[in-house]
Amino acid sequence: FEPEEEINMRCVARKGVGRDHAKWQPVATAVYRFEPEITINEDLMATLTEEEKIQFVESSPTPVFRYNDQTRKVEVNMPESYTYDGECVKWAEDVGKPGLVDIRAKEDTFLFTVESTGALPPETIVLNALKVLDAKLEMTKSELDIVKSEMDTAGVE
Repeated sequence: FEPEEEINMRCVARKGVGRDHAKWQPVATAVYRFEPEITINEDLMATLTEEEKIQFVESSPTPVFRYNDQTRKVEVNMPESYTYDGECVKWAEDVGKPGLVDIRAKEDTFLFTVESTGALPPETIVLNALKVLDAKLEMTKSELDIVKSEMDTAGVE
């Protein structure tokens, strides 16, 4: 602005909820992924040189593995940081060691991540979402009970 310039405006603030528009949702991202189950084939790993073991650890872009200098073994360090990128599996195949590591998704366990915009803490977002889900399930159960009652009255099985 130049000196002595000004803006004359009228602003209207409106409170809303995420159901009306995404701009009112307090969640930046909410994702889940299956927890990985990582198994190292110790017999194949023993055939690698120390340098190759270190290269294997470094082949993963996240700190899934670590090289233990004392035992001279590769260990699973942070399995939850695995991003299912397949880089360590690809590295093992490239050096002629397919099956060096086996990574499977545990389909009964998952990692759930909620990032907040700051309007509400992630814990509050999840708890509120669970309350809404519980209310919807109760409503569904009530509706099913009514349908069942009507079918029983009509003699329908």
